[in-house]
Amino acid sequence: MEKMNRCNLKWPALLGWSFEVAFAGHCNRNEENIMNQRWRVPRNGLVFVSAFAIALIGLGRVASAQEDAVVAAITPEVATSDETASEVAPVYSNFREAYSAAFRFREAGDFQAAKVALQSAIELATRDREIADAHRTLISVHSELGDQDKMFESLEYVVENAPYPAFASLSIGSVNAIARRKGWVNEMKARYEKQLKKDPQDRTALVVMEAYTYNVARDHAKRGEYIDRLLKLNEEEGKPLDVEMMINRAFCDRLTRDFETAAKRYEAVSKESEDVRAYCLMEAAYCWENAGNKKKALKAALAADANGPDKRAKRSLYQWHRTLADLFLTHLKKDEAIKHFEAALEEANIDAYRDQCREKLRIANALKDS
Repeated sequence: MEKMNRCNLKWPALLGWSFEVAFAGHCNRNEENIMNQRWRVPRNGLVFVSAFAIALIGLGRVASAQEDAVVAAITPEVATSDETASEVAPVYSNFREAYSAAFRFREAGDFQAAKVALQSAIELATRDREIADAHRTLISVHSELGDQDKMFESLEYVVENAPYPAFASLSIGSVNAIARRKGWVNEMKARYEKQLKKDPQDRTALVVMEAYTYNVARDHAKRGEYIDRLLKLNEEEGKPLDVEMMINRAFCDRLTRDFETAAKRYEAVSKESEDVRAYCLMEAAYCWENAGNKKKALKAALAADANGPDKRAKRSLYQWHRTLADLFLTHLKKDEAIKHFEAALEEANIDAYRDQCREKLRIANALKDS
């Protein structure tokens, strides 16, 4: 190559020399003779020199083309190598490292990278809770990647391996919201109805559909059916009585305006746990009142008042006091009405509620002493 370069450097001089000799041909004959004698180059030598120069040009171009071809052949290999390196997934040393990376990727909108990191987190997990956490996060990642089946599979894992009940219910709520937002409601319904046709006692499918009928379909009668199936399955499997599920079953009857059945269910649940007794008696009083049985309504209200707010009632003390206060006012129970309206006024967190309580207190105070 070095020799070739030296040749390439010489050919312009040779070519220029041939042009100089050719130009001399335009001089007079004597000058031409002198020139020929001076340089002693025959005319056919000019042809040879020109041809040699052209050949050198061609060789130079061929060499340049060969070098370009070599560079072109090497460049794609380097690019491919870089591309492959960029696609190599990071290596994580433990669950927490992979899980934290997944959150960063998800927040940055790189859902594919988040998915890979969460899969690594699952492989590195040392506790069941960690795997459940990873699958709960995968729910949103799969949804953003448009993978319905994987999203539902992660949900099912969470439902079946939830460390506590709210862990599963919150995840189901997330999927319900995603299904509404992405228009996957029909696919969700079809998936779990199909599973229940295959296995009517599929607990996971029953749990998902119970929440679906309440939060998405708003079909309270159908929700009641799913709760009945779950309660029966619990009984067959020897599981402890699920008080919250029984309260939800009574609530389904209340929403479908089957107040008498709802009242009976609430009273039955009130006998099962002190943590929900006062709450269920308050609900029973409300349902008996709406069912037209005022005697039973007042009896249940007085029992709730005597018990005082329980753990369940304390979730919303305003609701508990206000419901009882309205019932006592309806039955002209002045002292009880004033007591609960004053308590409701203290618990109210909205000005409109406070104004209502003050107005009702004015009416209650105007009642004759009972």
